[in-house]
Amino acid sequence: MNIEKRNHKRIKPRGLQAGLVFNSENQEIALEADILDISYSGIRVKLKQPIAANMMGNIKIHMTLPESNTPFCVHGILKHQITDDECGLHYVDHVHGSIDDLMFECIELDETTVFIKTH
Repeated sequence: MNIEKRNHKRIKPRGLQAGLVFNSENQEIALEADILDISYSGIRVKLKQPIAANMMGNIKIHMTLPESNTPFCVHGILKHQITDDECGLHYVDHVHGSIDDLMFECIELDETTVFIKTH
């Protein structure tokens, strides 16, 4: 049995996509990804194209918030690479409030959450 050691719950938004820009030494690589899960400390994504195992550098993550359709951008670093097309990104240099907005909107897309809206 795995014991969860995370400080922040992971939310698994269904259907949320993002654009990633890797900035390494002499190159910039733009990729598209599906977001697998999000927490207050980072994002795990499945890339539409695989990347090299030795990718390093800063990453800019662009997405549109699911409920408000507001463009959202956060900076991160590659924390771990599970396979050549799945990786975990850790936020760096972000404003805490912006992550709150992202998390709030993604809760409604979480596969474990059901909301009933009434008029």
